[in-house]
Amino acid sequence: MSVSSEMSWDAREAPEAALPNSGLSRQIVATILISLVTLNTGLTTGWLSPMTLTLRSDDSPVGVLTKEQISYLATFPGYIGIFLSFFFGFVSKKLGRKWALVSIGVPSIVVGSIFTFATSVIELYVGRVLAGFTIVGGFNMCAMYVSEIVHGNVRGTLMTLCTFQVNVGVLLSNVLGNNLSYKAFNSIFIVLPIVYTLLIFFLPESPHFLVDRSRHSEAHEALLWLRGGNQELARQEMETIKPRNDNVVRLTVRQAFRTKATKFALIVSMLAFLFQTLSGIHAILNYTGLIFEESGSPLTPQNSSILIASLTLVSSAISLVLMDKAGRKLLLLVSFFGSSLTLAALSAFLYLKMVGVDVASYQWVPIWSLGAYVIVHGIGISPVPGILMNEISSPDVKPAVSSIVSAAVLVTVIAVLQSFPFLDDKIGLYSTFALPAFFNFLGVFFTIFMVIETKGKSLTEIIEEINGVTRLPESRLEEDDPIA
Repeated sequence: MSVSSEMSWDAREAPEAALPNSGLSRQIVATILISLVTLNTGLTTGWLSPMTLTLRSDDSPVGVLTKEQISYLATFPGYIGIFLSFFFGFVSKKLGRKWALVSIGVPSIVVGSIFTFATSVIELYVGRVLAGFTIVGGFNMCAMYVSEIVHGNVRGTLMTLCTFQVNVGVLLSNVLGNNLSYKAFNSIFIVLPIVYTLLIFFLPESPHFLVDRSRHSEAHEALLWLRGGNQELARQEMETIKPRNDNVVRLTVRQAFRTKATKFALIVSMLAFLFQTLSGIHAILNYTGLIFEESGSPLTPQNSSILIASLTLVSSAISLVLMDKAGRKLLLLVSFFGSSLTLAALSAFLYLKMVGVDVASYQWVPIWSLGAYVIVHGIGISPVPGILMNEISSPDVKPAVSSIVSAAVLVTVIAVLQSFPFLDDKIGLYSTFALPAFFNFLGVFFTIFMVIETKGKSLTEIIEEINGVTRLPESRLEEDDPIA
């Protein structure tokens, strides 16, 4: 398998900056449609929270489940997701971003059918394994596709819409799962993927993918639709994104990952997602009820989950407004700093309570700390890493970068979730927030020294900016294994 080097990108001014509103309505419609995939991702991510009560009760359609069986339902998507990261990378590279999105739909329909009609826990296990397609595919492919079809000056906002829909899905899962019957709730997981899978066929393929596969006429047609039929703009943008046929340097995947620009994209993307994973959000979302219970909160597990999901949605709405105004770097910086402070306050409260200090007058601290944390986390740490990875990775190596980063993140998520009960039991609940507070503090320095601002720039401009300071001399490039 081979790719085009980042060095093949044309360093001319992006024409999309001149006509920011050309085809904008079509880009918004396409993004909203694609965000239905991430809406289903959010629903699937939040599925276990409301279903746990049902599956552990006498009303369970598969018999009363044990805590161990529930834990399997929680972790199966993560384990299979490690392998699916590379599956989606391969499909998106070879067949296209559009077909990778379609490949999410069919397993998702099967998942919904299994959830709705399951009569044994084994069937639920199979359903949760297949749910990995919905979760991993939604997170990986939607941002990749949107980043390659929209104008640079609205790219951050429209990519954030994908994250926003994930949070809408999580909230809906908690609300609907606690208020609808088991079958009525799970039927949603059949209908929604059928709708978006059919609608995806009406969208164009990513022009960047088509150019990378030398399908220039199809890329021009896709750009023409996405840019509202503006012939001149489509032509100019084609000239901007396509490799120059003369003097183009072709590299294999192995060679491409030796270039400094690709290494920069991989390292920054990996660190951004690892800091996100270690920020404490996964433990909070998965153990919300336990955290509120042990901290002395009067809220029930159901109400606490809905509260956190609601605040997450509010923070997503804020980031949706600010992403292309304040910029990625500033939001990420504020988010890391605020998350560190709020978790440090919560950790201090829990430590004082553990050692016997009277904290009765400060029972508001857990709720306010977690609430503030969820909001500041959601404006930067949650959406920015995905946006950043898809902006600083050139389209030809983006699937490979996404696969590697996603697999590493899933391994880390599993480790984080499994370590939470151990730290809580052996050291104390305060430790599960002290460590994320420390990692968020380190994230501040990562943002200052390693993250570049991409607001308002075309993908071409971003890649050329990176290449301008990290371009390897041609004499350093290997000559073997060129693309035929």
